[in-house]
Amino acid sequence: MTTPDVVRRAIVADDEPLARERLRQLLSRHAGWSVVAECRHGAEAVEAILDRQPDVVFLDIRMPGLDGIEVAEAVAADDEWSGPAIVFVSAYDEFALRAFDLSAVDYLLKPVDRERFDRALARVENRLAKGETGARSDVGALLNDVRPEQPYVHRFLVRSPRGYYFVRTEDVEWVEAEGNYAALHAGGRRHLVRQTMKTLEARLDPATFARVHRSAIVNVTRLARAESLGHGEYRLQLASGARVDTSRAYSTRVQELLHA
Repeated sequence: MTTPDVVRRAIVADDEPLARERLRQLLSRHAGWSVVAECRHGAEAVEAILDRQPDVVFLDIRMPGLDGIEVAEAVAADDEWSGPAIVFVSAYDEFALRAFDLSAVDYLLKPVDRERFDRALARVENRLAKGETGARSDVGALLNDVRPEQPYVHRFLVRSPRGYYFVRTEDVEWVEAEGNYAALHAGGRRHLVRQTMKTLEARLDPATFARVHRSAIVNVTRLARAESLGHGEYRLQLASGARVDTSRAYSTRVQELLHA
């Protein structure tokens, strides 16, 4: 048998060992594919996906810690990589499955049927062949269908040497650009996330957060006072005592805040 020139990488994430084994067996029938990691819970899946950067992830919807949708959202939020193709796997969640059917992502219903698996993989392979890789647009469409009542992010998944933890959006006082990262200032600590300011601005509720500088976004509910620096620039003091300087480019938005 001729070995394919290109080996596609897959990750299987499911808390059930038999479910992981079933997907691994189904994929083994297809030449040119290799399972590079198997994950038992959501945080493990996020870490493996970002570290291994697979072509496709077979992602269980309900897992301990982070569910499949939260894993997909965390991966899609990473600005350093467009992400893998995602195939969701579920034993139920009929409403979610209907939503998936309307978006670009695919899904498999447990117990996974061989013919249905082959069709899903063929769809993935077709997208990869066309260069249509990346989870970001897929997950955006998915979240619009599944969570229409939550158009903005309500918590951030942050990586630390000890693992992953969440930072609630409502606890973020301000955000500071830091190279290709952004520093969330919350609870007296800095939490780095791999997102640009442009991405963050779009994901935060504009009724609560305002961009006041190319490198700064503030939580307007934490604004304590403002000092004019002249020429349409201000120094904002937040409830914690932190000071954030605004720029003239955002003077209109700052004026709206001060006169609200």
